[in-house]
Amino acid sequence: MNPSRRKVLKALSALPLAALSGTATADAALKPIRINIPGPHSLPFLPIELIPILGIDRSMGAQLIIRYFPSGVRALEDMLAGNAHFSAQGFTVLHAFQVKGKKVQALAPLSGQVPPYGIVVASELRKQIRSVIDLKGRSIGVSVGNVTSKTYLQQVAEVFLSANGIKPSEVRWVPTAQNWEGQFGALSSGSVDAVFCEEPFMSGLTRKKAGFVLSDFSDPRVMAKIPGAEHLRAALTTSAENLVNDAQNAETMVRMLKLSLEWMAKADAREIADRLDLQDKDEKLELIDVLTHHRGMFASDVRFSRRQVEATAQFMRAAGVLTDDSFDLNKLIASHIAGVKP
Repeated sequence: MNPSRRKVLKALSALPLAALSGTATADAALKPIRINIPGPHSLPFLPIELIPILGIDRSMGAQLIIRYFPSGVRALEDMLAGNAHFSAQGFTVLHAFQVKGKKVQALAPLSGQVPPYGIVVASELRKQIRSVIDLKGRSIGVSVGNVTSKTYLQQVAEVFLSANGIKPSEVRWVPTAQNWEGQFGALSSGSVDAVFCEEPFMSGLTRKKAGFVLSDFSDPRVMAKIPGAEHLRAALTTSAENLVNDAQNAETMVRMLKLSLEWMAKADAREIADRLDLQDKDEKLELIDVLTHHRGMFASDVRFSRRQVEATAQFMRAAGVLTDDSFDLNKLIASHIAGVKP
C-alpha cells in the first residue's frame, strides 16, 4: 500500500460516525457522483454503501449519492438513461444490453467468491415442498428485469432449477424487490410459495418464521450443480459514453471502491455491521454471522480475474444468455481503468 492510501485509511478509521453520514443532495463544495444499486442492504453491493459512510468520497473531494432500485437491471437502465454516472448490478446482465446496442463497460468487480444465496419456502408449505422438484408449478419470487434482460438472480435460479429437472417455464416467476421489504412482504403475504434470495435476507426470513431454507447455495453439493460456479457476481459499471467524456470520474469511483474494499478486508464483521447503524439487533447479528462465515465474498481488489471471467462465460452459456461462442466477455470490461489479473 502506498503512503497516501495508508494515510487515507488511517484518517477514515478516526472519523466519527456523525461526520460520515451521506445525504441525498450534493454538497456545493463537493463534486456529486451518482450511482444506482439494488437495495438497500443488498449484500453484494455493501462496498458501495460503505463509501459515504466511511467518508471515502469526501476525502477525494466528491460526494457519492446512492440511489436504490428493486433490481440491478433497473439500476442499469436508469444509469443508461442519463440519471446517474454509474450503476452496480450482476455482471452477467451486461451482455444483453450490449447486443441491444447499449454500450456498457464494467469498471471493477465487487464480488470475489459467489455470495451466499438460496431458496426459502413459505413455512406453511413445509409438508408439501420437501425437495427442489416439488417447486414445479409453484410461484417463486425473485428480482426480475424485463423481457429481454433477466436479472442475475433469475439467471442463477433458472440454471439451478434446470439442473434439478425443472424447466424455467414450469414455475411462475413473481417480481420481488431486492431488499428486505420485498422479500419478506412477498413470502409472508402468501404472494409467492418461495423466494430466491441472498443473505442476509435468507436468515431474516427464517428468523421471522416466514419460511424455511429449502436449498442453501453455500453448500458445495448445491453449487456443484451450477456450471461456472466461480463466476463473477457483481460489477461497477458505466456507459461507454460516460467513460469517454469523463474518464477521470471513473478513475475516482474505482479508487473509492478500492479503499472501501481495503477497509472491509481489515475490519472484522462486527465493525462492518456497526458502521451500517442497523436498528434491529437480530438483523445486525445475522449480518455479522454472514460476514464472518463468508469473508471471501467480496473482491480482494479492483482488478478483474481472467479465471473468473472464463467461469462467468461458462455460467452464461448454461443460463442461455451467451449463445454466441465467439463473443468475448472481455469486451465488456474497461481493463485500462483497474487492470486485470490471472
